[in-house]
Amino acid sequence: MDIIGKNFQVQFGETRAILTFQSETTLSFSIKEIEGKAVETFETVQVKLTELRPRLYLVTWKEKNGNTVSQVQDYELGVVYSNWTTPDGELKSLKGTLSKV
Repeated sequence: MDIIGKNFQVQFGETRAILTFQSETTLSFSIKEIEGKAVETFETVQVKLTELRPRLYLVTWKEKNGNTVSQVQDYELGVVYSNWTTPDGELKSLKGTLSKV
């Protein structure tokens, strides 16, 4: 897989993070900005990575805060669709951009 070991920026409006797939089962992410405000949050999670077609992946994981995340990451078109459920059951969805950094 050509995404392993590379850094990618995801941007949802004024929220920005850097993703790095350490392997096919491990993802590190660093949240850099939330709603235009600088932050520095880092986490490494275990992921299930499913290739739907070349350069299109379904990626799922659970964060230490209890969020469960599912993303469709399209590296060919530079778009990411993110859905997550918070620990209290609220479902959130966003569409953003995806680019190599």
